[in-house]
Amino acid sequence: MPDQTDDRRRDPLLLFALSCALALGWLMVGMVTAETVTDIFAESGPIEQTSALFLLLSALALGVEMVRRRDWGRWHLAVLVLAAGLRELDWDKAFTGSGILQLRLYSGDGPLAHKIAGAAVVILLVWAGLRLLRRNLPDWLRALRGRDVWAWLMLAALALYGVAKSLDGLGRKLAPWGIEISDWANRTAGRSEEAMELFGAILILQVVGLSLIRRAATPKLRTPEPRTIKPRPPEPRSAAPSGAATEGARRRGRQT
Repeated sequence: MPDQTDDRRRDPLLLFALSCALALGWLMVGMVTAETVTDIFAESGPIEQTSALFLLLSALALGVEMVRRRDWGRWHLAVLVLAAGLRELDWDKAFTGSGILQLRLYSGDGPLAHKIAGAAVVILLVWAGLRLLRRNLPDWLRALRGRDVWAWLMLAALALYGVAKSLDGLGRKLAPWGIEISDWANRTAGRSEEAMELFGAILILQVVGLSLIRRAATPKLRTPEPRTIKPRPPEPRSAAPSGAATEGARRRGRQT
């Protein structure tokens, strides 16, 4: 009889429910301890911390699965998700004067070590991004056409992150175009950005969970060990009859 306990542990709906419950619980703690609503949506607030937590958990799951299956070709997935999680914690500018993606870090008078470290991280991320496009984009597009759940969840997560990025600093982005928005609209856009990033992180965790479930259902292909051909021992050869014995046999044959 099949074990249903393992199936329940691998239920994607259970993973989604646990993710939402964890996010809701941590937000409740933030609402209880925060003095104002602004503190909940602030940088390094409970919403941003929860987003970072889900992304780091996703990167950890990808890394553990990669090591367990020795599938080193998927390292770029773990690196990109890890970078997104650390970006939520503002690690991109925590150790340098400016963000590693900002041009003034490399064109300014900052320490040379910061420039080298930032450039190394950027090169690694570009390399990982190119590997993602080359190795995973075709499979993702085929999965979209095949209406696979994980592919559409990934599309929804990317759409949420794209809209959230456009809402970040909306008033500052519209100012050069002569468009002014109210403080309420700017504040609402900033809060919507944090909420969309949180839901996007939940969807990414869901995509990673579905990917691991699908890979667990696929048996691991083992590389066959090379077969060594052992040399066969030489067969014992009977001693050749001597000349006297042969002549005696011939005489006995003539006598008969």
